[in-house]
Amino acid sequence: MLKLDNMDRARVDRLGALAAHVVEHALASGLAWDEAILAFGIAATALAMKASDQGAGTPEQCAAQAERRLKSGMTQSADVLRAWLG
Repeated sequence: MLKLDNMDRARVDRLGALAAHVVEHALASGLAWDEAILAFGIAATALAMKASDQGAGTPEQCAAQAERRLKSGMTQSADVLRAWLG
């Protein structure tokens, strides 16, 4: 189960649905699993730069936050995705 602090259930459900969507596309991409992980890191950097462009902080601050969130996501159980991946 996701352990996301005091996050409400609807937000946890949206996170799970997005994660399942990403996993499905990664599996269908033809990339090796570790190459797909590399793509997630690249996507995280791109999202961080977009956030910085929108005023969320400096590029360095946003990149550091993205790295922390990626690491936090790695501590979560993937069992929650079974509901979406069937």
